[in-house]
Order: sequence, then structure tokens, then C-alpha cells
Amino acid sequence: MARKKRFRKIKIEWQEMKTTWGLAYPDDKPARMVLDPRMDCTTLLDVASHETIHIVAPYLEEDEVELLGRQIGDVLSRLGFKRVVEE
Repeated sequence: MARKKRFRKIKIEWQEMKTTWGLAYPDDKPARMVLDPRMDCTTLLDVASHETIHIVAPYLEEDEVELLGRQIGDVLSRLGFKRVVEE
């Protein structure tokens, strides 16, 4: 029987990075992800989905996370989700 997981509030931080668009820290309390603010909307949806999967399902292999992140990002993009930057 699969173990039941609970909803986790994920802290989101913005930081310019040199070698990646995003990082996930599933073991932090609360779990957190760091995203580079320079991404375009489509890339942001892919990367945020990818990092969320790392936090929610850390047991998945990287190729599985990559596929799921891109698939979810694509669906959200086609549904019209876009980043809104508050000033």
C-alpha cells in the first residue's frame, strides 16, 4: 500500500544563479525552492514544476522528474498561466 503524503507549503526564493535555473531543498523546514528570476514565462513554469516534483517526490529518478516537469509546464503554459511580476 502506498504511503499517504501530506500537502507541504513550499517556500519560494528568488536568486540569480550561474549554472542552473532552479534548486530544490526538500529536507528544509519548510521545504524550499530557489528560482532564477531571469527566466522567461515558459521556462519558469517548467523549472518550478520540476523543482516542486523534487520536493514532493524525492524518490523519482532525474529523467522522470525532467519529463513530468516539462509536461506540467507545457500544460500550464497552454492553459494561459503566466508570471505576474509585482512592483
